[in-house]
Amino acid sequence: MTLPDLPPGTPDRKELDPIEMAMHELAYGVYVVGSVEDGQANGMIADWVMQISFEPRLLCVAFEDDSRSLARIRQNGAFTVNVLEEGLDGMALAREFLQPFDASKIQGRSEAAAAQRYHKLDEVEHTLRPSGCPVLDDALAWIECEAEQFIEVGDHVLVIGRVVDGEVVGSGDPLTSVYTGWTYSG
Repeated sequence: MTLPDLPPGTPDRKELDPIEMAMHELAYGVYVVGSVEDGQANGMIADWVMQISFEPRLLCVAFEDDSRSLARIRQNGAFTVNVLEEGLDGMALAREFLQPFDASKIQGRSEAAAAQRYHKLDEVEHTLRPSGCPVLDDALAWIECEAEQFIEVGDHVLVIGRVVDGEVVGSGDPLTSVYTGWTYSG
């Protein structure tokens, strides 16, 4: 696969092997997972989210093993999954959550850029559940979970959450990687 030239100063992009190319064809939803730590709510973009049981109702969310949100969920025991809506508004909302809180997590940044901290919910309208986890005002739907299991798998941790509440508050279709063109796979 040949990719377009990168701007000057950008770290080199590697060529994708056939397996990575095949993995990029998997479609995912685009979600904002909410968590809380010491009364400070947080949100992160996620796409590895799925229902795994009807009875009891359980969701599974995959987190990078060094994720700040994962640490918050381990501490607080709760999280929300905000389903974003397809369209320009959903894309704009998703973009608010693309940066990690700790900018140094992104390799290749300047020292000044790496020192930045992003409080992603500061510019996003939301309410807090009794657990302290955020529900985005412009989400298509939201689901609140109590964390029940943490399973280490490769370089991620699967968090199994028991669904305790949720609601559909919009009327569109869910935002997916097919619509955005984004990939988190390989």
